[in-house]
Amino acid sequence: RGNDARGVAEPLNETEFVTPYVGPDAGTYGRHYGRGLVTRGKHFLLFGAPDNAARQWRPLADAVYMPLQPFFAGAGAQPGRGGSLARALPPNVQIVTLEVWDDRRTLLRLAHQFGLGEDVELSKPASVNLADLFAGRTVVSADERGLAVSIAREEVLKRRVSWRTDGDAGRDASEKHPDGGASDLQVTLGPLQIRTFLVEFATESGPAAPVVV
Repeated sequence: RGNDARGVAEPLNETEFVTPYVGPDAGTYGRHYGRGLVTRGKHFLLFGAPDNAARQWRPLADAVYMPLQPFFAGAGAQPGRGGSLARALPPNVQIVTLEVWDDRRTLLRLAHQFGLGEDVELSKPASVNLADLFAGRTVVSADERGLAVSIAREEVLKRRVSWRTDGDAGRDASEKHPDGGASDLQVTLGPLQIRTFLVEFATESGPAAPVVV
C-alpha cells in the first residue's frame, strides 16, 4: 500500500519536469510542471491490394528499423568493392545476425520475413544452401542452435510444447520440425521462422572474420 499513487496516476500529457517522489513535503511528490512533452514520429501510408500488401510493408518496416549506415574513412582508404554473398538470398529471407563467435566459428541467423498467409508466394517456405552462400568462403559445417545459441536444436525440440487447437489432434512436442535439419547445409525456413547456426568455414578460407553483407 505504501507505493500507491506513485506512477499509476501519472497523466498521459507528460510535462518537461516533475518533482521527486521523495522528500519532506509529501504534498509535492510527483508534481508535473513545465512545457508538455512532444513525441514526433513518421507515418508511412502504403496503398495497394490486400493480397500483396505484406510484400510492401514488411521490407519497408525492416528498412525503417535498420536503415543503411554511412561510414567515412580518411584520405587514401581503399573502399571495399562488391558484396560478400555469392548470390542473392530468396526475396523472403534475410540475414539478421552475422558475427564472429570464436576463433573458428561464425554466428549466423536467417529469418523468414513473411507470416503464414500474408502473401501468396512470399509466405511459402524458402531454402538456402549455406555451403556456398558466401563469396570466397566455403562452409564445411553448420551446428544449429536455439535462438539464444545456448542450447542445441535437439534440445529445443525436446522442450517444444505440443499445442492443441480445435480440430487438431496435436503432435508430439519432440517431433522434428518439417523444415528438416541442416546436415547437408541446405536450410529451409517456414513463415516467420528464425534459424540460428554456428558455421565453420573451410581452413583455406582463412579464420572466421566479419563478413559484410
